[in-house]
Order: sequence, then structure tokens, then C-alpha cells
Amino acid sequence: MNKTGLWIVVVVAASWIGFLMGYAMSAHTGGAKAPIAGEHAPVSAGAGGYGR
Repeated sequence: MNKTGLWIVVVVAASWIGFLMGYAMSAHTGGAKAPIAGEHAPVSAGAGGYGR
């Protein structure tokens, strides 16, 4: 394997490991917070459908 191929493997492996670590940290810290039961999202004046 030449040097270019080796660097491609290193970059792909580092990216994959970084993604997995970020995903694990997000799951560990709770990630996105769920809205509180009593709160509703703001509705814009022009919203139609079920938002009214």
C-alpha cells in the first residue's frame, strides 16, 4: 500500500472513531431535551392546518 492509501485509511478511521465517540457522548449526556409536557411550540400568525 502506498502512502496516499495509508493516509486515506487513517483519515477514514479517525473520522469514524470521532463520530462514534460523539454519538456516545450525546447519548450519555442526554442529547436533545424533550419539551416539557405543559409547553407548546409557538405558532406563527400564518400557520395553517393543525397548528391553529
